Parts: sequence; C-alpha cells; structure tokens
Amino acid sequence: MDEQLKEKVRVKAMSSLLHRNVLGALGMLLPVFSIIGGLFVRNKPESWWYSISVTYYITPALPIILGSCGIFLLCYRSYEKIDTIINVLSGIFAFGVVLFPCANPYGIGRVGYFQLPVGVSDIIHCASAMILFALLAFNIGWLFTRGQNDLNNKIYRICSYSMIAIMGLFFVVIIAGFFGLNYPKWLTMVVEAALLLLFGFAWLVKGKLFRFN
Repeated sequence: MDEQLKEKVRVKAMSSLLHRNVLGALGMLLPVFSIIGGLFVRNKPESWWYSISVTYYITPALPIILGSCGIFLLCYRSYEKIDTIINVLSGIFAFGVVLFPCANPYGIGRVGYFQLPVGVSDIIHCASAMILFALLAFNIGWLFTRGQNDLNNKIYRICSYSMIAIMGLFFVVIIAGFFGLNYPKWLTMVVEAALLLLFGFAWLVKGKLFRFN
C-alpha cells in the first residue's frame, strides 16, 4: 500500500511539473509566434506590430496559445486553495483577452465570438489583460515564494516585481499620453512581450526545467 501511495505521489508530482513547464513554454512562445507569424503575413496593416493583441487579426497565435494557457490555468490544481483560486481566475481573464479582441486596424465594427461593438470589446479586452497580468505577478511573487529554495524565491520575486514595475511605468506613460506625451506606438508590443517572457520564465523555473542550484 505504501508503495502504491508513493507511486501516486510521484506521478502527481511529475504531472504537476509538466503542467508548469507547458504553461511557462506557452507564455514565452506567445510573443515569439505572434511576431514571427505576423512577419510572414502579406497585405497586413502597418500597425500590426504595435501590440501582440493586434496580431489577433492576422495570425492565430494569440487565440490558440493564450487560449491553451487559459485551459491549463483553469485545470491547474494545487495543495493550497488560494493557488487554485488565483489560477482559475487567471484562466478566466485569459479567455477574456481571447474572446473579446482589442480595437482593430481594419475598421471592423463588431468583433470577437460574440460580435460585440469594437469599443465594448476593446474595454473588456484591456481590462482582462490588466487583471490577468496582475494575477500572474501576484501568483509568482507571493505564492511561488513559499518554498524553501531561497535562490528560486529570489528569481520569482525578481520576475514578479519586474512585471509590476513594467505595468506601473506603462500605466504612467498611457496616462501621460492623454496629456500630450508622444511615445512609440510599438511600446505596447514590447511591454506585452516582456510581461509574457517574465511569466513564462518563472513558471519554467517552478517546473524545474531551469535549475539554478
């Protein structure tokens, strides 16, 4: 009986590590595939590279990869209830980003699976994205760090605090933009890519694909 229990624990642990690594890989691959996919699309609008969200209209990378992330987050179960709640909420808001596209460069009036007016869809999309990244940063910086590995905990905090700093600075830039500040249109793409790479890297460390000790 003890051997069977040990085997079940071992299998569950391996499944959990695989789950984490898949999530991390998806997070890091999303900006890569979105950008590379966009490069090979003909007759694309000039503004396609302003945001990963805009690539929704020219490549399937965002709905497929982020949708997969959403599924994995919804299915992720931990020993602590708070972890499960945060991951489920993250999965819900990931689908909010996918199901409600941002404003588009084609002038399409109704977008997404629910064919909402583009202005309404864009608001839901942006709100979902902000909440999603906030939840991911909280998960990495405050829930991942309960382990005993001090080095990994430092890595998690660096990733989380960097995500928070990037989001904070970007928010300030956006607000300043309403008061006349001119900033590069591609800045949104850079911010999104940085946040996704930090998220993915932290999960790959959590999944022990990257080991630093």
